[in-house]
Amino acid sequence: MAVYNTSRFIEGLLKTTESSPPSFTVRLYREYWTLNNGSKFLYNNQVASLLDDIRTRHIPVDFLELFDTAKLPFYEGCLIVELHDFRPAKTNDPDLDEPDKTRVVLTPNDESRWADICLMTQKTATPWSDAEALELEARLLMTTAPPLCLEPDVHLTRMVNATQRATTPPAPPSLKRKASAMDQEADEVEKARRVKLSQYMNPRTRTSAQTCVSRWYNQVA
Repeated sequence: MAVYNTSRFIEGLLKTTESSPPSFTVRLYREYWTLNNGSKFLYNNQVASLLDDIRTRHIPVDFLELFDTAKLPFYEGCLIVELHDFRPAKTNDPDLDEPDKTRVVLTPNDESRWADICLMTQKTATPWSDAEALELEARLLMTTAPPLCLEPDVHLTRMVNATQRATTPPAPPSLKRKASAMDQEADEVEKARRVKLSQYMNPRTRTSAQTCVSRWYNQVA
C-alpha cells in the first residue's frame, strides 16, 4: 500500500535530499522570473510553460534535452526544484528582501519516460529499433510502477483509491499568479465586469438602460 502513498514518497525524498543541491532554482519576482542565475523572463513568455510544469509537479518534457545537456541532478528519477518567491503580498509593497523558499518534487510521467528513451537512443552508436525502445519502456514500467493486482478485490480497490485521493497533493495555484491581495483586487474587477456583462445581456436591464439613454438624448436635444 505504501507505493500508492504519493505524499509519503515526496516527503521522504525531500527529507533525504535536504542537504543536497536542488536540480535547479526558480526565482519569482513581481514582473519577471529567472532560472538559476540566468536571464530574466516575463510571465507571458513561451519559456514560462516551465512554470506550468512545476505547478503540475511533472518533469517538463520540452526541457528534458536542455536539462540533460546541462547535466542537472536527478533524485530517484525526479527533479527537485527550489522556489525563491520575492513577490510581496500586497501590490504597493516592495519586493521581499528575503524570499519565501520552498522545494517541490517533479515526478516523471509516461510522456517524460518516452522522451528519456528517445534521448538515450540518440546517444547510442547504433539507433535502437522500435521494438528495443518498447522493451526498455516496458522494463522501466515494471521497475517503477506499483505492483499489478491479478486478483481483483472490491475492498482493496476502494482502499487504494481512497489512499491515492488522500495522499496525492492538490494542484497548487499557478506560479504566474500569486494568491494575494493583488489577485483579490483583480478578482473583484473581474466579478464587476461579469456582473456588468450579465446586466447588459438581461433584457430588463437593457430596456431600462435604453430608456435612460433616450431621456438623456431628449434633454440634450
